[in-house]
Parts: sequence; structure tokens; C-alpha cells
Amino acid sequence: MEALFPRETAGPVKVALYMETLQARMDPAQYGALAQTVHEAFRLLLEGREGIISGEHGLSFTPEIHREFATVVTMMLTGKMDQQVVEVAGSNGSSAFTLVDPEEADDPARVQEVRDFIDQRTAEREAMDIELDGIARASNPSPDD
Repeated sequence: MEALFPRETAGPVKVALYMETLQARMDPAQYGALAQTVHEAFRLLLEGREGIISGEHGLSFTPEIHREFATVVTMMLTGKMDQQVVEVAGSNGSSAFTLVDPEEADDPARVQEVRDFIDQRTAEREAMDIELDGIARASNPSPDD
């Protein structure tokens, strides 16, 4: 954990303490899935890579696990513990969570801006995925390529 933070910060300690509180209050199986996912995120961050973290752990992630995962990752990246969770409903009916500074969380207009931005980016990403899928289907690559 310490490789993500400058040595003089308390970031790793904060993350470790928060994970301990989660372990004490969560169902052991859910905590195990969360901890394994957090470790995978750490690995990707340390390697400077992107990746998709899926529910390989046999449990579907509940909204609580999603919120806690977002909280822990934010703590890893910022070293802060004061962000607040904001639910972002997507135009397709899905929902996600983001963390914002307390000042932003208290400003309804700013929270709406964040929601609109995330919704726009999600729509752009979905459109790009559809286009790329179409290109892949049109090119019909052989399995030997």
C-alpha cells in the first residue's frame, strides 16, 4: 500500500484502519470479496495499468459493496477520508457511485453537474462500445489472427 503514497502521508494507515472497520461490520464473505477486489485495484494502480475488475468472487456486489469499494479506492488515491458518496443514476436505469468533497456534496447544483458529467461520459462510452462492436463484426476476423 505504501508505494501509492508518499512516505510522509498517513494514507496507508487510513486505508488499513478503514478496512479493519469494514471487516468488523460486514458479512465475512462480502468483506472477503471486497478485500480481494481492493487488492486487485491496488495491483492495477501500482502497475500503472487499467483493467476491469469483475465479480469473480462468487458474490454479486451489493450497492453497499460498490460504495465501500469507491470509498477505499478514493482513499488510496487521495489519502482523504472526508469524501461523501453520491449516487449517480444513469440514463439507462443503472446506478453508480462517485465520491465528492464535502463542499460539493452540500451544493445541489454541483452534485447535479457531477451526475450530468458522469451520465454524458457513460453515454459516450456506450456509443463507442457499440461502434467498436460493429467494426469488429464487420471485419469478421478469423480466430487465427
